[in-house]
Amino acid sequence: MTTDTLSRRVLRYAHAQGTGRSQFPTPAQVAEASGPLPDGADRASATRTPLPYGTTELLERAAFPAGRVPGAADRVERALITAFGLQRGELTNPYFEHRSLPSVRSLFPVHAFVTGTGRPQVLDVHRHALAELPGTASCGTGGAPRILLAGRYTRLPAFYGPLRGTLTELELGISLRSLAVALELFGLEGRLTLPASGDLLAELGLADREWSWPLAVDLADFAARAGVPVPSEPLAPAAGPVAPAAGPVHPDPSLEELLAVNRAQAAAGDTGPVPLGPAIAGGAAARDLSWAEVLWERGSGRMPRGLTGMAGRLRRVPEGSLTGAAAWAAVAPPGELLRRVAEKVNVTVAVQATDGFEDGVHRLTGDRLLPHRPGPGALAALERDYGYKLAPGNGCDVRHASAVWFCSVRQHELVAELGPAAWTLAQYVAGWITQGLCLNAAAHGLYARPARAFDGLAVQRPLGLAPDETVLLSVISGTPRFNGLPLDLRL
Repeated sequence: MTTDTLSRRVLRYAHAQGTGRSQFPTPAQVAEASGPLPDGADRASATRTPLPYGTTELLERAAFPAGRVPGAADRVERALITAFGLQRGELTNPYFEHRSLPSVRSLFPVHAFVTGTGRPQVLDVHRHALAELPGTASCGTGGAPRILLAGRYTRLPAFYGPLRGTLTELELGISLRSLAVALELFGLEGRLTLPASGDLLAELGLADREWSWPLAVDLADFAARAGVPVPSEPLAPAAGPVAPAAGPVHPDPSLEELLAVNRAQAAAGDTGPVPLGPAIAGGAAARDLSWAEVLWERGSGRMPRGLTGMAGRLRRVPEGSLTGAAAWAAVAPPGELLRRVAEKVNVTVAVQATDGFEDGVHRLTGDRLLPHRPGPGALAALERDYGYKLAPGNGCDVRHASAVWFCSVRQHELVAELGPAAWTLAQYVAGWITQGLCLNAAAHGLYARPARAFDGLAVQRPLGLAPDETVLLSVISGTPRFNGLPLDLRL
């Protein structure tokens, strides 16, 4: 397939995900989602390595955002718990499980794998352990820890169709930011390698038709500085090569399109490992909170009595809630290629009742928000374009939010300048920005609800977007009306 042909295929896919969504309806398809762990790792007989306890107590000693956790034992494991671990269960929420990062319907299609010290392992947050993947070949970086992030498309319900690709890759960007923040908290330096082939999937023994190509974060510098011996041979006996796992039980034609777009990352070539760099925004804290409290309070809004959606109350919020969010959104993703993509991603926010800012639409320039379309009523107008309407069984309170953030891109310009891989890379960038907005919101007592439910064509006018500009992801942020009864799941 030529680059031009691949670019056209990517652009058609991008158009169908955003501004052309109504022109390319996806028929509802019935198929069960995959389980919460990769095949084999959820078996009772799987070998598991318990994770350390007490990470929350360490994070309670670190003030948000400047505090760090120096000298902790088991830093890699504690960073994984911080980035992806369970936080709380919400007894009145239909989506019970809440972690350090958001996920569509709390399904968490992105998994963290650890390699480099024997057979690959996958993070099992429910058993608080690393579960060995049976029957797979050993892979890694000569004994130094490597963390792989891969998304399982079939974890999401099949009625999402090709949108499963976009949602999963957005969550890969969210997961990358969450991991980078956690590594920074524990004084670990990582180097990111973007996907260029499916070799890592084969080494993990994952089904090529179900999984995204993994993002790889190497922690070799940590092993060298800490004096950890790097063995010349794997610490556990390596199994021989195995055939990839079987594909989904139910054939799903929509997978072919999203897989082709994800695999277009091969067109970017091997960019080599790049430092993760700083992932935490500076600045003063909004409240006297620890990192443990911020991660606990991160939420997407809720309704009472098991109803879906979110309800909020409009209140005047301090200027720092918006300037802090801008600072988090402005933190650049790692590496030159992602930063070039990030330069093409526009960040727009509709604001109301915020000290120091006029009601209306603003655009992020650097780490500052500049007026773009001033005037009241922007959030009420946006609520009319939100896909999940106010109903007896569903809450929709966009009109009472403090801010609604949008990441958008002119996809034709993006792909023409940076190639067909850029569409998937833009999802990573939007996810990276989103996790920063979520952490900042929690620090200010606000919810932050990532959403792909706004009508891409309808919001162009109130936001002042270009006619060919597609919304990648939005984040609705406001004051929650209901708190519910949380169950502490931290260990």
